Amino acid sequence: MKVRFVQSGGFVGAVKGCVLDTADLGQDDAQELERLVRESGLVAGQSFSAAARDLNQYEITIEGERQLSVSFDERSVPSSARLLVGYLKQRARPQGLD
Repeated sequence: MKVRFVQSGGFVGAVKGCVLDTADLGQDDAQELERLVRESGLVAGQSFSAAARDLNQYEITIEGERQLSVSFDERSVPSSARLLVGYLKQRARPQGLD
C-alpha cells in the first residue's frame, strides 16, 4: 500500500508532504500504517469548513487494496481519521512547488 500526504495552506501557506510505501517500511511501521488506514474510515471525497481560508488543508491518496483520494481542512478531519493524519503529519517534510 502506498499513502501520499500533502499538507498545505495555513497562515504561512507552506507545503509539506510525504509518500509512505508499506513495501519500504519496517514490519512494525507497515502494520501501524495499515491499521491507521483501515481504522480511519475514509471514503473518497472532499470536506471543507466555511471558514477554511487560513486553515491547513490535507490531501491523502491511498493506493493498494483501497484506492481513494480525500481532501479536507483541519476543522473537517473526520474524528476516525485524526490518528492517521497525525501519523502522516509527523512524517511530512517541506515540499517544493511544482
